[in-house]
Amino acid sequence: MKEDFKIDGKNIVEFIKSRTIVLENKNNNLIFDFPLFWFLIAMLFLSGVIIIAVIICLALGCKVSLVDMNDDGLS
Repeated sequence: MKEDFKIDGKNIVEFIKSRTIVLENKNNNLIFDFPLFWFLIAMLFLSGVIIIAVIICLALGCKVSLVDMNDDGLS
């Protein structure tokens, strides 16, 4: 039988804390950045509004990405 699948909660929390949702326009100018942790909390309460907003942004040609934050800012 295969090895047991183990989930390390510390690494998951570190991943969520270190990532940021970034919204950029067609010219790669930063419009909006928001920590992933707070974005997930907002999705719990405002999921319909956020999904519609993301669809509108993508239709206008904006890029939505998940980036890793280091000590110097965006990487």
